[in-house]
Amino acid sequence: METYLRFIEKNSKAIIAVLALVTVFLGSQLPYLGNDSNPYLLKSDHPARQGILELQKRFTGTFDAVLVAVECENGVFNPASLHAIHAFNAEAKRFMLANDDDRRQLQALAGSQGGKIAEKIQALLSDGLSQNDYFAAEELRKLAEGLDLSHDEKAFLEYLPFRLNPIKKTAGFSATENILVHDKVLAVKPSLIKPDAAPAQVRDEVMGNEMMVSGVVSSDEKVSVVVVELGIKQEDAEGQLRAYRAFQSMVADYQKAHPEFKDQVYVAGVPIFIAEQKNLMDHDMATLFPLVVLIIGLVLVVFFRKPLGFILPMLNVLMCTVWTLGLMSLFHVPMDIITSTLPVFLITLCGADAIHMMNEYYTQRSTGLSPRIASQQALRLMVSPVILTTVTTVAGFVVSTSTNIASIKSFGLFMAIGLGTAQIISLLLIPAWLSLVRGTSKAGTAQVEETGGWLGESLHRIFSVVLPHRKVLLTGFAFALVLAAVQASRIHVEDAGVQYFAEDNEFRRADEFVNTHLAGTSPGWIEIKGKRPQALLTTQMTGFIGQLDQFLESQPAVTYTYSLAKYIKRMNLVMHDFDPNYNRLPREIEWVRNDADSNHPFYEPLEGNDLVRQSVLLYENGGGKDLTNVVNPDGSSAVTMFTMNTTMASQFKQFLGNLQEWLKVHKPDEVGVYVNGSPVIWSGVLDEIIQGQVLSIVLALTTVTTVLMLWLRSARLGLLTAIPLAATILFYYAFMSTADIDLNIGTAIISFLVVGIVDYSVHFLHRIIHSQQHKTSMDEAILDAIRYSGKSIAFNVCLFSLGFLALLGSNFTPIFQLGILVPLALLLSGFFSIFLIALLYPHLAENK
Repeated sequence: METYLRFIEKNSKAIIAVLALVTVFLGSQLPYLGNDSNPYLLKSDHPARQGILELQKRFTGTFDAVLVAVECENGVFNPASLHAIHAFNAEAKRFMLANDDDRRQLQALAGSQGGKIAEKIQALLSDGLSQNDYFAAEELRKLAEGLDLSHDEKAFLEYLPFRLNPIKKTAGFSATENILVHDKVLAVKPSLIKPDAAPAQVRDEVMGNEMMVSGVVSSDEKVSVVVVELGIKQEDAEGQLRAYRAFQSMVADYQKAHPEFKDQVYVAGVPIFIAEQKNLMDHDMATLFPLVVLIIGLVLVVFFRKPLGFILPMLNVLMCTVWTLGLMSLFHVPMDIITSTLPVFLITLCGADAIHMMNEYYTQRSTGLSPRIASQQALRLMVSPVILTTVTTVAGFVVSTSTNIASIKSFGLFMAIGLGTAQIISLLLIPAWLSLVRGTSKAGTAQVEETGGWLGESLHRIFSVVLPHRKVLLTGFAFALVLAAVQASRIHVEDAGVQYFAEDNEFRRADEFVNTHLAGTSPGWIEIKGKRPQALLTTQMTGFIGQLDQFLESQPAVTYTYSLAKYIKRMNLVMHDFDPNYNRLPREIEWVRNDADSNHPFYEPLEGNDLVRQSVLLYENGGGKDLTNVVNPDGSSAVTMFTMNTTMASQFKQFLGNLQEWLKVHKPDEVGVYVNGSPVIWSGVLDEIIQGQVLSIVLALTTVTTVLMLWLRSARLGLLTAIPLAATILFYYAFMSTADIDLNIGTAIISFLVVGIVDYSVHFLHRIIHSQQHKTSMDEAILDAIRYSGKSIAFNVCLFSLGFLALLGSNFTPIFQLGILVPLALLLSGFFSIFLIALLYPHLAENK
């Protein structure tokens, strides 16, 4: 300790200079901090996401889609609505999302790399960027794979081709192929080829096809949708946001140019979800950070009422925040919807060590010591507990990275880094700064703060009454703990997706509209894999797929299915002149009328398998291409798409459970069945939240308790400091359950926060042990600790709680809920630290 104090005093100016230089360097990295608004929360290599990424390589129609819904109260089959639908489909195909920022980034890359890269870039930019540059951008990306590029440069080159040509496919009146017969000739074509097509004819063709109703038009004919599949990478938040703005501009421009068009237009879909989350992240980063700085600053001014009491803790948290976010940028970790709250957590929590140290410094100054001696004495008392609290807090957050949810993993890791850097800064900056403060001893001023102020004295009086009733209070607490545990076990785990946006959010209103009137915005895919070519082109397999369609459509939240069986059924109907008796799948043996000799027509048997294969061949010969949505080229694999009108993870999980039970009974042995899409991804998130909470809390409590036992060299005292944490978690979950607040992606991180923050217990216990050296009884030592440490704990609870109130400014429900729940958790933790340790310490201390 003395060596440390001498080092600080000897090198104080150099320490401050080094800290400033590191801060400037890491601050210079902040402009390069990326963001990822991918809503799936799981990394791309997670099995729940990997399945759909693999499926996209084999089937069209499996990419995230933007849904442009057109609503007309009098029905969409009118000239104005059809013209708009045709125009939206045509305009979307021309989208090119690369812009001047991309051009500048390409030019910068050419300047830094030179050689073939520069030549390729100059050729790419020579006549301006366009959709046709997709393949040139792909060649550029492949050429750059062997170069030593930064993470951001590699990501940019990976995103660029899809920004240049983002559209994979479209669907709707003007794009989805209808199966019809014209002059006894099979025709496979969209129903709305021209913008001025006759509405009556379009209506007859569309509403006469069961495959289109609920898919591209509502059953009441009032809503139609243009579906636009995007190839933009889900991690490309900027690209998704550009797409959202492009669709908004497309609709606004059309409405301005065609005042006769009065229909309501809604833009929804997964890419819009991603874009809107980026909007929320940008909003939170721009507003919450300055708000929390203002709140913390005001509280520091009110509490300390001294310049250094404001300056040093504030410098500590600002430097810590810059260091942490700068390191995120250096290690190419993007901000996401959860880590966007990091600045608030860092500003609020990372000042704890600095506040405890400054509080102790002013306490020592109040006894008449000079700034230099007061600083040294404060460090002798505080270094051990602040290191211990940081170690345990960091351990709590590190353990939280055991989850597979990428957002929570990043949050836990960089909170741990932030807390570690905050301690380094506080143990260097504060003593180095204070060693430069000039001042003399002021004897006779001890009485100014000796009493611990009004707050300390109030706590002293309250606990003077409490301590004599230990047994009664502990019995009551044990009973309350049991009730809390029972209530906490009833907590509801959920991830509600779109429901987390504000009710008046434009995207949420659009999403809910589509889910109410059309097929829904949550797609899923079921792949059926055979063992040989054409294995799926049989009556047995199409029959199984047809049964699967019926099962899916019987499920509460499933609104639409689209499959190979639907195509074969439609072809069977069309090839039999729309005879309703043939609105079905071919049977194993079909009796077909042969009119070769018209005088003596007769029926002959035909294998249903041949009819299935003939239907596929006829469709392709008729110019149809949409079959690639549901069957691969050799017929060995087929996929059924279904949509759900919910974003609730619990409903997805229930659906998947029902599906698995059905498959156990009905799946043929010769095929494999694989489920992908929104239900699988969001159920995976739900499972990870549940498993992550249980595992992380157990590991975190065990780790923190073990560290405390080793540090305090007492199993009993280590356990004593951990008991308030466990109690806080139980009461916190009990409150959430009672208040009907879900355990979700946002509220899940609070348990790690509570487990990690043992500052209150450690500082209070440390002060009791210190007070025992000059007090005649144990209760006097406890009351003395309550007077001083209790005051500091109460201030910390107040400071942190007020800081987290800044989260109430978020428009994303899980983050907003943190603004309510974190102050509650901190209040519970602070109260239980004082209450339980004050009541239990004498029993454990006497028997240790």
